[in-house]
Amino acid sequence: MSTPLISIIIPVYNSASTLQRAIESVLQQQYEKKELIIIDGESTDGSVEIVRSFGDRIACFISEKDNGVYSAINKGLQAAKGEWIYVVGADDRLADANVLHQIFAKEIPNAKLLFGDVKNEDVQHRLVPAQHKSQFDSSLYWRNTLHQQGAFYHRSVFTSFRFDESMRVLADYDLHLKLLRERTTFMRVQATIAICTAQGLSKNFSWSLYSEELRMKKRRLSTVHWLLNIPVVILKFLFKQIA
Repeated sequence: MSTPLISIIIPVYNSASTLQRAIESVLQQQYEKKELIIIDGESTDGSVEIVRSFGDRIACFISEKDNGVYSAINKGLQAAKGEWIYVVGADDRLADANVLHQIFAKEIPNAKLLFGDVKNEDVQHRLVPAQHKSQFDSSLYWRNTLHQQGAFYHRSVFTSFRFDESMRVLADYDLHLKLLRERTTFMRVQATIAICTAQGLSKNFSWSLYSEELRMKKRRLSTVHWLLNIPVVILKFLFKQIA
């Protein structure tokens, strides 16, 4: 059995306090067939120096001005050579050194999406769970139940798709709705894939987040589902403000 190459992309911008931990969580993986791609948006806090300290253990490093996190991820997709793609935030990390081996050192079924759970740390809002139990089903119509840090995408997913760089937070949700509506084959992995800080952009419950959700869903959902989402999204926003 041949094992697939896994391309792991870390988008970076001024993440010096957590970046080394994220990089080491990838390089320490017991699974050998992996490449680490780091795309930096011209950081000024020492992030670039941290990346360069790892030398040729980083397969690809680009540091240049970009249009945000999804712009960086799209550059990473362009550079990726692997059969499977994984994105990990610079302030997050893989859960342990055996994550990749546990998933890819055995036969993979005919699936284009593999996913498991994500542990949230430093949770400061009571509606953010300590453990995110990922789902890939109709629940996605109402909220993003599939955590990007818990998902591995087959490279064929990106043959004719790139993340929408006009979105600030929810371009991964946009992809997940697209995959659901296309009935993409998937497999759930019984494992915690990553440990994530609970202070990212998606945990900032401002109206701009929910406004972006409505714009995205208008494009991805049927008219009926989108209209039903309008009061749901407004209620989610209001509830998060008082919770």
